[in-house]
Amino acid sequence: MAQSPTLEQLIEQTEQAVQRTLDYLEGPGATSTARIDRWGVQEIAAHLLYWHQVTAEAALAAARGEPPRRFTAPVDDINEEVVAQYANTSTVDIITQIKEAHRTLVQAIRDLPDPDVVLMRRADGSSPTAKDRLRTIAHHWTGHLNELMTAAGAQHT
Repeated sequence: MAQSPTLEQLIEQTEQAVQRTLDYLEGPGATSTARIDRWGVQEIAAHLLYWHQVTAEAALAAARGEPPRRFTAPVDDINEEVVAQYANTSTVDIITQIKEAHRTLVQAIRDLPDPDVVLMRRADGSSPTAKDRLRTIAHHWTGHLNELMTAAGAQHT
């Protein structure tokens, strides 16, 4: 049976996925008109920013002993609200905010006394821990990056 990754390994995987995505967003993605359904680069960046900020805030709250962040709406509804909220924000500004949110997120998770603490309680009943969120971020960001690259006809990283 394979051993579970350590917190630092999960952070490293997340760092790599985030950096690859930022490299694309600031490089070929900056001029891409590729769309995944109704979302293009700007909408996907806004979506990634929101969940990074929420995860960082939840980790900071958990470190203070506060309860997990509770979501009463389905994730898809939240995503649509977020995309609408950032509709008039430039992708460059979103990327700047992502970088700050990422620094905060990584430090907040490193500072947690227990990385297995539940950070969120979602409307669907899921309750991801800090480690779960890192796994999800690495996987999710890579998925969005690959979708954008495929839609733009680029090679995957």
